Amino acid sequence: MAQTLTTPKNPTLSPQKRGRGGLFSVLQRVGRAFMLPIALLPVAGLLLGVGASLTNSAMLETYGLLGIMGPGTVPYSIFSLLAAVGTVIFDNLPLLFAMGVALGMAEHEKATATLSAAIAFFVMHKTISTLLDISGKLAEGAMPEGTVANVVGIESLQMGVFGGILVGLGVAALHNRFYKII
Repeated sequence: MAQTLTTPKNPTLSPQKRGRGGLFSVLQRVGRAFMLPIALLPVAGLLLGVGASLTNSAMLETYGLLGIMGPGTVPYSIFSLLAAVGTVIFDNLPLLFAMGVALGMAEHEKATATLSAAIAFFVMHKTISTLLDISGKLAEGAMPEGTVANVVGIESLQMGVFGGILVGLGVAALHNRFYKII
């Protein structure tokens, strides 16, 4: 009979350190999963900042640039486009976090997990919207101000990025457990 030897994943770690490494490795994966959507923020901020500042009529008037960069000019159109692109990224951060976290936390079939997170995000908000509508909470003044928001075209609860993170983590956990099932 041949005897097989198994080597631990990291032979330099003692069993006690490997046990803690399990939690640490999960926390590392969560941190890496946040890196993708967070990496978009500087670019979006630059686009929004440059675009908004160079289309601000008070700024253009102060520096005497209304003639060459004012409304109706080509530079004004370009800078308006930059501001719009930056704004759309910030407006959809919850969806981007849902997809980014699912992508980062999925162990296999990452594309499937990412698409599943986008679908789950839409389903979650449409479900919330429908439940609020059925209960009459979407009527004007039924909810405290700031609790209901338009999320990707759906009137839903204002959960911000936290809602996206919850969706991403939930989808990744379900995906990692069930992606092999045929």
